[in-house]
Amino acid sequence: MKRILILTGIALAAPTLLPLQAAATPISTAIDLNIVFAGNTPDGSAPWLTAQFTSSVGSNTGTLVLSSHMTGPDFAQGLSSTTSTVGWAFYLNQAVSGINCTTGTCADNGALYSASGFNTGPVPGTFNLAFGWSPSNRFMASDSATYQLTFSSLLTSNPFVENDSSWSSVAHVQGIAGNCSGWIVSGDGTGADGSGPCTRDPPVPVPEPGKLGMFGLGLLFAGLLLGLRRRYD
Repeated sequence: MKRILILTGIALAAPTLLPLQAAATPISTAIDLNIVFAGNTPDGSAPWLTAQFTSSVGSNTGTLVLSSHMTGPDFAQGLSSTTSTVGWAFYLNQAVSGINCTTGTCADNGALYSASGFNTGPVPGTFNLAFGWSPSNRFMASDSATYQLTFSSLLTSNPFVENDSSWSSVAHVQGIAGNCSGWIVSGDGTGADGSGPCTRDPPVPVPEPGKLGMFGLGLLFAGLLLGLRRRYD
C-alpha cells in the first residue's frame, strides 16, 4: 500500500517538476551608444542610439530592437556594400544565418552578416553585423526597427559581445549641425578622441554688389552690339 502511495505521489509531482527543469534561461542585453569616438557630438543627450536583444539559452533565434534617441536632423545612414562604411554595426561571437525586419524603419540593405567584418571608418576592431540606410530612408530621431535574428547554432549566452578592441557597437551619425558627422560607440575600448572639427562643404562665393553691377552692364552692352550687328547685316 505504501509503495502505491509513493508512486502516486511521484506521478502527481512530475508535471510540476518537469516544467521547472525545462524552463529556458532568458538572455537580455542592452547596448547604449554613448561615446563619441571621433568627429562631432550628435544633438540630444547620450545614449544617442540603443539596441535591445532578447532570447533564451538553447534557442537559435532572438529579437533585436534598434532605437534612435537623436534630435534635430541627425541620422544614421551608411551603405549596403560589405566594403563600405556602415550606418550601424555590432560584433557577435556566433554566426547569423537569417535576418528579418518585422517592423519600423528597416535598413535598406536588409542587414548583413559577414564573418570577415565591415569597414567602420576610424573605429578599430571587427564588426560583423551591419545595418545600412539609404539617403531617402535615413534612421533618424525617434525611429526604431525590430529584427528577428536566426543563428547557425543554439545560443549558450549573449551573442552580442565586445570585439578585439573592446567595442561592441559603432554607428556613423551624419547631419550634425548641418553637414557635420561623428562616430559613436559602445564598449570599454580606448582611443576615443571626443568631439573634433567639422568638415563642411566650401561656401559658394557670392559676388559683391559692385561686381554684379559691372557684370550686368557688360551683358547689356554685349546685347546692344549684337542687335546692331543683326540690324545692319
